[in-house]
Amino acid sequence: MRHRGLLVGVVLLSLAQLAVAQAVPSKTDVEKRVETILGKMTLDEKIEIIGGINDFYTRPIPRLGIPSLRMSDGPIGVHDYGLTTAYPAGIALAASWDVDLAERFGASMGKDARARGVHFILGPGMNIYRAPMNGRNFEYFGEDPFLASRMAVSVIRGIQGHASSRRPSTSPGTTRSSHA
Repeated sequence: MRHRGLLVGVVLLSLAQLAVAQAVPSKTDVEKRVETILGKMTLDEKIEIIGGINDFYTRPIPRLGIPSLRMSDGPIGVHDYGLTTAYPAGIALAASWDVDLAERFGASMGKDARARGVHFILGPGMNIYRAPMNGRNFEYFGEDPFLASRMAVSVIRGIQGHASSRRPSTSPGTTRSSHA
């Protein structure tokens, strides 16, 4: 009799997980929800949510049910939370011209992020080299726009395949030509 209770519990938990897995909202439903929430946010809340607090977390907005989300500075790995895997710099990855390798690179970062409870990664770094003085050029995928775009898309696909979001990272002022 005791085993029957345990079995019923396991079955119920399994069914609950199945129900949750099947209840994934459609893209249209997500977009409607986002628009609804954005419409309810004040200007101050919109400004506050784009900044970070408490070592790489976003500000929660409890009145709208928006939790604090954990970020990671990630152009070359999932950093900020203990020991980390050191991935190759973007320029080294781009030198391979291997988009499949770039996607596997992104998948590894996505797995690392998920294991660390990171909701989104600030990366990959996506700038075209225009100023040699930029101290973060090594994080980017080079000066060739086609190569940089193909590598970035592949890394992002890899990251997103593991349910961690990404926000492409750029440094202000480095995406414009100094001759403009």
